[in-house]
Amino acid sequence: MQYDVGIRVDMGGRIGSGHYFRCLAIAQQLQKHKKKVVFLVKDEKELLKHKHKKIPYIQLQKGSEQIRMKHCKKLSDKIKLFIIDLPSHSKLYSKGLVNNKKVIFDDVGNKKFDCDVIINGTAVFFFQTYPIENKNTKMYLGSKYLILREQFYKINKNNNTSTSIKKILVTFGGNDENNYSYKISKLLCQKGYHVTVVLGPTYNNDKKILELSRKFDKLKIKNNVKNISKLFIAQDLIICSVGITVYELACIGIPCIMIPITKLQNIMADDVQKQGFGKKCKNLKNLENILLKLDSLNDRKKMIKKGRKMIDGKGLFRVTKVLLSLV
Repeated sequence: MQYDVGIRVDMGGRIGSGHYFRCLAIAQQLQKHKKKVVFLVKDEKELLKHKHKKIPYIQLQKGSEQIRMKHCKKLSDKIKLFIIDLPSHSKLYSKGLVNNKKVIFDDVGNKKFDCDVIINGTAVFFFQTYPIENKNTKMYLGSKYLILREQFYKINKNNNTSTSIKKILVTFGGNDENNYSYKISKLLCQKGYHVTVVLGPTYNNDKKILELSRKFDKLKIKNNVKNISKLFIAQDLIICSVGITVYELACIGIPCIMIPITKLQNIMADDVQKQGFGKKCKNLKNLENILLKLDSLNDRKKMIKKGRKMIDGKGLFRVTKVLLSLV
């Protein structure tokens, strides 16, 4: 089988689901343009947990990342263009796949890549710097090239802002190793909020949160939500991890509280907050005070306006145009 595009991406565990969902959005757009796309993955089970359908995939050989890269290299005569979206190993593939066109999806910058194109849609300027490895590499940087699922572009933007915060959604990605989903839902339920919690495909604390939902009838649990944008738009506020979700919320105009876990997430949260969207929460002890501040309707309206200015939701189509020029 010959393919126009092979997408090397992983999901689950500490990687979460964001890389997969943006690659899926791109794959679906390429298919609309009659391009043949295949996913190249480390773990078939993790892929299928994400309800993966309609796009073929190849599970790569087990072992080190070097072994998986060599497997991709063996497939190079069957694939015209490789898209690499790996948080830690994109550089290995940019060096190793010498006979094919290569596009790197990256979020943090400050790395050398030997490739044809770098796509980095972050709105954080600190993450948009790259040392020159190949002078012919084209770079598409900034929120203009942020890849969001098409549903976030299509949905009607949030115009109905409640006078006070009543409905809060909690979401912490595919894995949620710190179990913030449970901890924050419990705190919010005790304060009387209507709470919806979205659990990721690899969340492992189902029993505790199910027990909580039996205790508080204002708590709703959602799994594997197909159209998450519709669920987001029905909320007054969202509490989330720091990643692609923050940009999705900015695009559709839903205020948020961001809880960073890593150093890079702290940098992103600080920068996004400085641009006027979202509030950073350093630890759960500060959460109640931030909620009280955001109960101001004027503050939330300002946040909504800043978010929409930051992210227009059209990056998916701009990036698709770039990729089509390569195949």
